[in-house]
Amino acid sequence: MGLDPELLSGAYTALQQAKETSEQSGLGLKNSGINSDVGRVRQKKNFVSKELIYEDEQAFIYQRGDTKSQTYYLRIFDEKSRKPFVKSLKTTDRAKALVTARTLYQQIKGKLDRGERLVAINTPDLIEKYLSSLHITDIPHAGITPQTLVLKKYLLSNWLDFITELGYRATPIDRLPDDKLRNFGKWFHQRPRRDGRTGERCVEQINNAISEVRLAYYKVAVADRFISSDRVPNIERLKQQPDDRYKRDIFTLEQYECYWKYLEYTYTREKGLKALEKQRRIMFTKVVGILVNTGLRPKELIGVKWKDIAQHHTADPKLKNKVVVIHIPASNSKTGRSRNVVAPVRKRFDIIRKSYKDLGEDINPNDYVLFNPQKKDRSAYTRMMLYQRLKDTLVSSGIQAELDKLSHSISLYSFRHQYICWRLRYGHTPIHLIAKNCGTSIQKIDQTYGHLETEKHVDEITKNQGISQRVEVDLNTMILDTE
Repeated sequence: MGLDPELLSGAYTALQQAKETSEQSGLGLKNSGINSDVGRVRQKKNFVSKELIYEDEQAFIYQRGDTKSQTYYLRIFDEKSRKPFVKSLKTTDRAKALVTARTLYQQIKGKLDRGERLVAINTPDLIEKYLSSLHITDIPHAGITPQTLVLKKYLLSNWLDFITELGYRATPIDRLPDDKLRNFGKWFHQRPRRDGRTGERCVEQINNAISEVRLAYYKVAVADRFISSDRVPNIERLKQQPDDRYKRDIFTLEQYECYWKYLEYTYTREKGLKALEKQRRIMFTKVVGILVNTGLRPKELIGVKWKDIAQHHTADPKLKNKVVVIHIPASNSKTGRSRNVVAPVRKRFDIIRKSYKDLGEDINPNDYVLFNPQKKDRSAYTRMMLYQRLKDTLVSSGIQAELDKLSHSISLYSFRHQYICWRLRYGHTPIHLIAKNCGTSIQKIDQTYGHLETEKHVDEITKNQGISQRVEVDLNTMILDTE
């Protein structure tokens, strides 16, 4: 190759001497030598005072030969990832380094065997990663709505408070003691309310919090390999009796008749009312009638725009003047699926439209049916505003006093339940049609309102028991034609 033989021989002899010296001093040079192709020496990092922790040749402590600190390090080679884990033991004392290394070895080796990442996160990190991974959208079932996000934050904040109270806020999640975590449900149940209210907490809410915690673990900790699935906290759920009955009170026929007559003939005709207040009372009265006759959720009605209301295509002129088709888009539906609601409420919408015209407001197709004329952006009225009017009118009509005696409570959502109950009990409407109109499932209606079927078929059930009766109720004028 044109090289001087004596020069090449001298270089080789020097390299051999350097290798022997390093081996005698424990440096252990690896893969040192002459590259036969390019004639260059390759060097690897030095391990001084190398000592195995156990019999595992892939795990040892050492000191670095290229530093003067003489600090001990732990090195564990992962066969699966083909990468080493190196951690400073922060001591120059061999005995202390060996004890610390053996403790770390048990933790790290176990994580490697389970396929977990060696990087650890604590509970605040877990919650932050989980919440930031959620897709926020106004379309139900297309992600997480802003309201649902608020609820999730509240549920997880209780878990963080529980972990903090145990003294494990900064502790990695893979090192939390499982035996102390399983009592979170009992702790939450006994925790004082933040709003100062008394009484026991809802068991369903507590179990929802437990489910949310476990979901965060699976979606982040397990999915990102911070822990394995068998390390997810085994939290004991609180026992509760299944309750499929409808949980909201509704008006009786007599109570509703009394209430709507008050709204129609007293509340909207009170003397001395300003123009805006008068029209608001008229619109609220029609809102109650629309909710009772459509089964719409309050949020869905608030989100309806004038372009969503269409005339029903029917040859019957009587129905044509009464029935409308209300389109509920996916973005305004709880289920995330659009639907059309058919109901005889055309006159009520016409009266609401007239109320806006009496206030000097022109209506555009993109306006909300219940937009606030005092807002420059023409945003919709809120549920709270409608709910407050409901509570005020229940008191002023005298109905609230009767409800209090029965320990009953009426909300805007009660009108949806009232619609379903009355359609089943008095309208004899097939369940599958009610389910489609209300945007729910047949199974849900059967579970929640199935007891009404036995009441409806009292003749068959009580046959040959000496009892026979029929329920005949004419709702045409009382419910549909209240204008």
